Amino acid sequence: MSNQIDTKPDLKKSKMDSYIEWFFKWFPESFFITLALTIIVALAAMIFTKTPLLTFDGSASVVSAWNGGFWSLLAFIMQMTILLVTGGVVASSPPIKKLLIRLASLPNNRVTCFIMVAAIAGFCGYIHWGVGMMLGIVFGREIAAAAKKKGIKIHAPVLWTVAFCTMPWGSAGISGAASIYSATPGYLKGLVAEEIKPLVPDALPLTDTVAAPPFILLLIIGAVIYVLVPILMHPKTDDRIREIDDDFLYGVEASAITPVIPRNLPSERMNASRIVMLAVGGVGLFFAIAKIAEAGLAGLSLNLFNFLFLMLGMVLCFNQGPEYYCKLFRDHLMGTWGFILQFSFYAGIFGIIVGTGLGTLITNGFTSISTPSTWPVITYIYSAILNIFVPSGGSKFVIEAPYIIPTSLNLGTSLNATIQAYQMGDSTTNLIIPFFALPYLANFKVKFNDIIPYSLPAVVIVFVVNILYFAIVW
Repeated sequence: MSNQIDTKPDLKKSKMDSYIEWFFKWFPESFFITLALTIIVALAAMIFTKTPLLTFDGSASVVSAWNGGFWSLLAFIMQMTILLVTGGVVASSPPIKKLLIRLASLPNNRVTCFIMVAAIAGFCGYIHWGVGMMLGIVFGREIAAAAKKKGIKIHAPVLWTVAFCTMPWGSAGISGAASIYSATPGYLKGLVAEEIKPLVPDALPLTDTVAAPPFILLLIIGAVIYVLVPILMHPKTDDRIREIDDDFLYGVEASAITPVIPRNLPSERMNASRIVMLAVGGVGLFFAIAKIAEAGLAGLSLNLFNFLFLMLGMVLCFNQGPEYYCKLFRDHLMGTWGFILQFSFYAGIFGIIVGTGLGTLITNGFTSISTPSTWPVITYIYSAILNIFVPSGGSKFVIEAPYIIPTSLNLGTSLNATIQAYQMGDSTTNLIIPFFALPYLANFKVKFNDIIPYSLPAVVIVFVVNILYFAIVW
């Protein structure tokens, strides 16, 4: 960033600094939260269901329920890991990067730059949240560099905020954990107690949840707010605008260099073979597209979705060959350790909730304070708040599904409304949690308090709009 200083009031900056300091001082790493939740849920099960902690006569106990659920979601853990990795591979593949560089050269004014970042990252995020996140980062950097070279003055923190605020499209989109999980046959039944399973539908098509026209309209309204508010807050005078500096520009240009793939030795030619990439990836991609065209969004499942992006990544990287594709896959796999480690513990929590009857008690509690019309609003607010403490849509859903789904059935509220509310709750508070901003902050080379002043007002407005939607539409 340049050395120009933003002349905003010191009081506003001190409040934001205090918020950031408080958050990082008091909020531990996510694995600690996972372990703490395990203890809390175990204690709740012992207190409210009278289930003993441990037995040695084969009777039910909290520990046996915990152990019984611990490995019940291994397939889901692998599916979510692949979901994240394939999204990153597709977004960072050479053809996509070239396309983004070309698109970044099109805008000729500041507003168009913001709108293009929001539209491209938001739309792609709706399809695949991993792709949307990576595109928001890569395209945001390219737009900033192109604007700098054209002489378009952009206050970089506002541009970074617009890119960051495309996250809700991914969190509440097709690849969101709750929606894609619910659309996969049999998965919802596996998250509830045995007596509830006959009442739970085999699958909830995406066309009835996050691909339903009213919900898409809600996302569009939110997207407009997330773009419009930062634009209106953009500094009006040049002396307050903080553009990217020369070092940042050099870094963007260096990252655009196309990798040179050696093909001299026989082993190198095989490692860089275009033929095998196209033969396998091309056939697989054709099959996935044909299946989706046949069944439509209503027939899209998590496995088919992952297969589609796995094959798409191979096709996009065919010119570089298998070794390069593996490198991209390996690089993005490094960021998935949290899924592999923590989701098994969340599966254990799920086992306690279901195996001890705690889920039934929580269901009865929610049922007693809710009505069919208020339940979607309560779900939205509850999910938004819990997301601050358990910042993962997938793990949260594993914990909440055993009582949220039965509550919906007891009240006669549409499960489609519940899934919509759950996903949208996650997406709203994602924008006020530094945890989710880390990839953006690292790539944009800024601090969280550079973007939160512009995103927080938009979050408040969207929060009210979403509550009105769930109160009126459902």
